[in-house]
Amino acid sequence: MSYKIVRLSSLLSSYGEDEVLARLSSFEPARESSNDSFLTDNAIPMEKRSECRTYIAYDSDTQAIMGFFSIGFRCLEVPDVCGLSKTMLRKLNRSYEGVAQAYLLGQLSRAKGFKGFGKTLIDEAMSRIRAAQDIVGCRVVRLDCADGLVGYYEEYGFHFVKKNADKDLNQMVMIF
Repeated sequence: MSYKIVRLSSLLSSYGEDEVLARLSSFEPARESSNDSFLTDNAIPMEKRSECRTYIAYDSDTQAIMGFFSIGFRCLEVPDVCGLSKTMLRKLNRSYEGVAQAYLLGQLSRAKGFKGFGKTLIDEAMSRIRAAQDIVGCRVVRLDCADGLVGYYEEYGFHFVKKNADKDLNQMVMIF
């Protein structure tokens, strides 16, 4: 399977917002989730405000969108009593208020018909986060996921911290 990863801002500068939005509208996620409308509703405005960077994976032959991921920065409040060991808590470099700075793997979704491509998307996202870490530091990666994805992300080295305030997502971290 041959693919290429393109940053959303590059697409916007090359093709314009209307054409990019039309292309993003063709994306069909492999599973229903709360991020189904991220590409069409949030990705472009968030890219313009520099809240995150979104990367689109295309099939090199058909130009079909195979998936996407977004990366940003978000702090995470990590209480002393959570799903992490004392050793991991120390590695988070939390402030006195219990807040850790972290890269946020904010959105990640593969398209229907590209089974197994989720791992590739995670690898691509982590590669970009590691490059950013070499430049600016920070060794914590955070993500929020539904209950059914906790085990999936644990396979990649993420650890459960706590439920979010709404109790609908699991906050997880990985430490480099």
